Amino acid sequence: MSSPHPDLALTFATAAERPVLEQLMQLYLHDFSQFAAMGSPHGEMGEDGRFSYPHLASYWSETERKALILWVDGRLAGFALLNRRLVTGLPGDHAVAEFFIARKYRRAGIGSAMARLIFGRFPGIWEVAVAAHNPDALLFWRKAVADAPRIGEVTEHEGDGKLWTGTILRFQSRAGE
Repeated sequence: MSSPHPDLALTFATAAERPVLEQLMQLYLHDFSQFAAMGSPHGEMGEDGRFSYPHLASYWSETERKALILWVDGRLAGFALLNRRLVTGLPGDHAVAEFFIARKYRRAGIGSAMARLIFGRFPGIWEVAVAAHNPDALLFWRKAVADAPRIGEVTEHEGDGKLWTGTILRFQSRAGE
């Protein structure tokens, strides 16, 4: 029987855990490929049957990037990649680059709870840029941010269509979980 209040944890992914993130990235990119139009280069697998994510290695070589593994009751449940790629052009501290929760844990409040842990662990000005073609993600992030404690006013911005196409949520978080 599962606990009504699971134990949630975030850990920094070590270099030794990079293969774990690479595998989780395959699941994430597979899910995300549903939004790619037929005939576009997006959402395509390589000849090796794997999706490409060329920026993953930089999460172990650039100090402004953070790779986090998400755990539920001691079991692997997803990942988050954080960086400082702020697409509004405004000053800030953190951006959610990628966020993935395994399907088993979706629609149970786990994703929102993980987001709250992340915002509390890394205080500062945040941007969460949501692709225009993913309206379910926008609903998720609006709720996750609204439900997070210690969050200042949330403003929404529209991307410029070049650097970003979609809605960008901006807010300040204070320390705490």
